[in-house]
Amino acid sequence: MSHAPDGIRPVPDGPPRLPGGRPSVLDGPRLVVDLGRVHRCLSSAVLGGGLGRMRTWLNLQVPPGYSRTDPRAHLAGDAEGLPGPVVGMMTAAPVAAYADVRCGLCRAVATAGVRHGMAAAATRPRPVAAPEEAGDGTGPGTINLLVVVGVPLAAPGLVNALATAVEAKAQALAAARIPARNADGFATGTATDAVCVACPPGRGSMFAGPATRVGGDTGRAVYEAVLAAVAARGRSLAPGDRAEDLRAAGGMPSGTVPDLAL
Repeated sequence: MSHAPDGIRPVPDGPPRLPGGRPSVLDGPRLVVDLGRVHRCLSSAVLGGGLGRMRTWLNLQVPPGYSRTDPRAHLAGDAEGLPGPVVGMMTAAPVAAYADVRCGLCRAVATAGVRHGMAAAATRPRPVAAPEEAGDGTGPGTINLLVVVGVPLAAPGLVNALATAVEAKAQALAAARIPARNADGFATGTATDAVCVACPPGRGSMFAGPATRVGGDTGRAVYEAVLAAVAARGRSLAPGDRAEDLRAAGGMPSGTVPDLAL
């Protein structure tokens, strides 16, 4: 039996488990994933962020132009009644346009708003939204990610898995040809993205880069989930460009619906 931190039931050593959890549930403005039991996690989320524990992921849709100054308290209120601990994120993108992808040892759930894609290393000032854009639903975008792996990871392994997931997100945005507004080339994300990587408790690996089995599955699941979430929001590709990738990820045909989301 593996050692686990106090308060977390350890899992037996043995073959890797498929990433568990119940199906994604839409409840009004809430997208909820209950993993069924407490997991270790590393997250940049407003609620439950950092290195800790989680059972439930909450992705809360808020109105464009959201201006509350207490987002953690807001999320905590909406998380009442959910099995805890809860990791909570916010987005103005419609959470109904989510993607839930399983690949080997990994499950990735994503919502994607890419209207204002950003490059991590800016080469020009970020454009300021015009007044007519301020309330039209085209403000700063957000890509929210839940990544669940089916094997325990040590703290360095969680960091490695999170890095792999973020790299795969950037790869997916390049495949979908999402432009950066602050640099030449494609976006690597948006200014407000959030991610959570979760794993079962137990004695875990320190490695989850793309050369490992768990890292390779993480990269593929995130890549396909982000592509599918972008497609679900109607982001058009250049005619014929990477359409096969999007269709394989459950997305749309190329060259359709040029509307972009938050």
